[in-house]
Amino acid sequence: MQVRRNVIVRVEGREAEFDTLFDPGSTITLTSYDAIKELLGDISFRRLVRERWIFLANGGKMLIDAFIDAEIIIDEYMIEERIYLTKDMVRETVVDGRKVKLPDLIIGSPTMECWGIELDLREGKVKSCREGFMLI
Repeated sequence: MQVRRNVIVRVEGREAEFDTLFDPGSTITLTSYDAIKELLGDISFRRLVRERWIFLANGGKMLIDAFIDAEIIIDEYMIEERIYLTKDMVRETVVDGRKVKLPDLIIGSPTMECWGIELDLREGKVKSCREGFMLI
């Protein structure tokens, strides 16, 4: 099961609220170039030495070719994390004839493990972020 909620992403002194999916089945933390541009404007990013394909549960794939290093604020905690970038991530889809907005950011299992992010699947929320830096 996954948890979806808003978090603050801060890069190069700019910050914005990202609709975020905490996905224990995802192997990376990921967003799209479109989401970055819309929510944070023109920020610099670093190209990967070698582009990589990631494969999705539905059989699709996405090309990952760059990253940003960001601060992600979850409740009273701040984590510092690399967010990979793709041009292939769609922002919305059509389900049963109606448009559905997809998340701006996917936080994958390596990020959750590293920072001690635990999900409360019954209530659909982030339960703790025990390794994050507590904001004062």
